[in-house]
Amino acid sequence: MRLRFRQIPMAAKIGVGVVIFAALSLFYGMIGKALLDNRTPDAGHTFWGTCIAIQYLLVCLVAPVVTANCITQEKEQQTWEMLIFTRLTPAEIILGKLVSRLAIVFLGLALFFPMTVFCWLHSAILTTHIEGTSRIGEFVMTYAVIVISAIFYATVGLFISWQMKKTIFAIMVSYTVVIGFLFLGTGLVYWMLQSRFTDSTFTAKFPLLWVNPLYLIGYAMSPDNSSNSNLFVVYGLLCYVVASVALLWRMIAGFYHVSDDDDDGAGDSSLLAPLFSALIGCGRHLSGRPKVAVRGALQTSAESNGDGPADVVRE
Repeated sequence: MRLRFRQIPMAAKIGVGVVIFAALSLFYGMIGKALLDNRTPDAGHTFWGTCIAIQYLLVCLVAPVVTANCITQEKEQQTWEMLIFTRLTPAEIILGKLVSRLAIVFLGLALFFPMTVFCWLHSAILTTHIEGTSRIGEFVMTYAVIVISAIFYATVGLFISWQMKKTIFAIMVSYTVVIGFLFLGTGLVYWMLQSRFTDSTFTAKFPLLWVNPLYLIGYAMSPDNSSNSNLFVVYGLLCYVVASVALLWRMIAGFYHVSDDDDDGAGDSSLLAPLFSALIGCGRHLSGRPKVAVRGALQTSAESNGDGPADVVRE
C-alpha cells in the first residue's frame, strides 16, 4: 500500500489535498457561521446530527471497500503466496491489513471530529444540567456505534477479500452485505412483519433491526430515554463485536486451509454463514477461486522427497 502511494504523482497528491482542504474549509465555515447566527440548543443539536450523519455515511460506504481489495489485490498481483511464506503469523497478516485500512477510515472521521465536538458543546452548554448530562450519553453512544461499525464493516470486507479472487467481485459482495442485507434486507423484513404486530416496542425488540445501521445510529443519536432504546444499541453493538471476532477467528484459524472442501461452506463459523456462503458462492462462480498451497504440506512433501524444497502445487 505504501509503495502504491509513492507511485502516485506529486501533482495528483497536491491536487487531492487542496480539494479536501477546500471542502473542509467550506464545511467548517458554513456550520460555524450558522451556529454563531443562531445561538440555540436546537441549532447545535441539528448540526451535530448532520456531522454524525456524514461520518456514518462515510463509514458505511468506505469501510467495506477499503478492505475488500486487501487480499484480492495480492492474489491478482501474484504476491499472496510470497506473503504467506514469510515469517509473519496469520494473525499478524490479517490484523495488520485490517488496522492499516482502518487507519484511512479513522483519518476521515478525525477530519470531522472537531466540528462535531463544537456542535455538541454548543447544544450541551445551552441546555439545562439534566439535559446536558443526557447529551453526554448520546455523544459517547453515538461514537461507540460509529467506531464499532467501522471495525465490523471493514472486517466484512476483509473476510470477503480473503474468500474471493477478483477485487471487483469482492467489492460487489461487500456492498451487497452492508447495503443490500444490513440496510435494505433487514428493513424490508421488518416492514413486512410490522403490520402483524401491534406492540409499540416491537421495533426495539426485533432482532434483525439490531444490525440495521440506520436504526442503530438513529437510536444512539436520539434515544427515547427508555430501557428498550438503550438495550437496542447495546444488543446491536454486541452483534457487531461478536460477528467481527468470529470472522477474524475464521480467517486466522483457516489461513492455511483453503481448499475445495470448504468451497460450499466457507465461513461456517461466522454468524452470517448462510448469507456469506450464498454470496461468495455466486462470486466464485463468476470469478473463480485461488488455490493456495499449505505451508505444512510443502514441508511434508520436501521432507518425504529429501531433495530440497517442494514445488508449489496448485490445485
